[in-house]
Amino acid sequence: MKQFALVLMVVLGGACSNDDKGVQISCNDDELYDQVNDVCVPRGMTVPDVSLPDLGQNDASDEVDAMPDMSEPDMPDPTCDRDNDRVLSPACGGNDCDDLDPFRSPLLPEFCDNVDNDCSGVNNDGIDCSFFAHSNNAFYKVDPFAKTATELTMDTPNGGDTLQDIDTHPDGTLYGVSFTGLFRYDPNNDRWVKVGDFGIDVGDPNGMAIDLGGTVLVTSQTNVYTVDTATGRASFLGDMMGDFYSSGDCVVNKYDTLFMTSKKTGSPDSLVLINRETGIAEEIGSVGFEKVFALTSAWGELWGLTAQGELITIDERTGTGTLVQTFDGVRFFGAASTPNR
Repeated sequence: MKQFALVLMVVLGGACSNDDKGVQISCNDDELYDQVNDVCVPRGMTVPDVSLPDLGQNDASDEVDAMPDMSEPDMPDPTCDRDNDRVLSPACGGNDCDDLDPFRSPLLPEFCDNVDNDCSGVNNDGIDCSFFAHSNNAFYKVDPFAKTATELTMDTPNGGDTLQDIDTHPDGTLYGVSFTGLFRYDPNNDRWVKVGDFGIDVGDPNGMAIDLGGTVLVTSQTNVYTVDTATGRASFLGDMMGDFYSSGDCVVNKYDTLFMTSKKTGSPDSLVLINRETGIAEEIGSVGFEKVFALTSAWGELWGLTAQGELITIDERTGTGTLVQTFDGVRFFGAASTPNR
């Protein structure tokens, strides 16, 4: 093979020499040097056919078979995975339930929303997407995606205390406030245990929220308070300083922002933002619904429940409420997040 390569290289060369004989031969521009015969020959002359050496019947084929496959792998048709989520569409033999949405795939887990994320055919399968709510004498788990309100067997406080509002502590403990003090729910004995009296007159404490650090915040009429979870003692935080009046609940979102619904006689409730350091309120906008007595923030949404049994979503930027479902015969007083949110 090396001998053939050398011959071919010289035949195709432009200048000619014979170093072995020490004689320099120059060919014309229309000629090539024939090293074998030591002569110039016309250009275009056919190069002699030189056969490859016989490597044996199996040697050549074995060498070919042993060579690695350097070709590009077959790539799927781009139209078979238009959302680039690595799952093919059913038309191409895959099981992607929506080939235009990368957030719907058999490779994804299910999470609480109105979408079948894992392509199982069922929304929110295998996960709990509900929050606590209550009326004056009953507790519920509300699933805002399934649009259901399931009454629970949870007991109510003894001694005539009616819970004004409830919320869940980051450690999973469910707390509630009445006109007189703070309560804690004991799930092992299915009973509400009074933590302690407020110690001061807080008026009508109809709104309660627990922030990410575990601080209990209570809205009452035009004032804001904090409550100690160990003793139940309330401390005055500040006056809302404006034409604001607690409609029935306050809530802290995942960014620790404190919201409240404020009522005005003859008008729909407004969503207001409360400064957690001073208690001063600032109106965001009209909710468009009256008696929004319950609020909770979960799964990226601000949810509200009304005294007319309405479940709504509220836009935190504008305050605008949108009806999701109406539960006939239920008068909601308050709501709380569940630990799994």
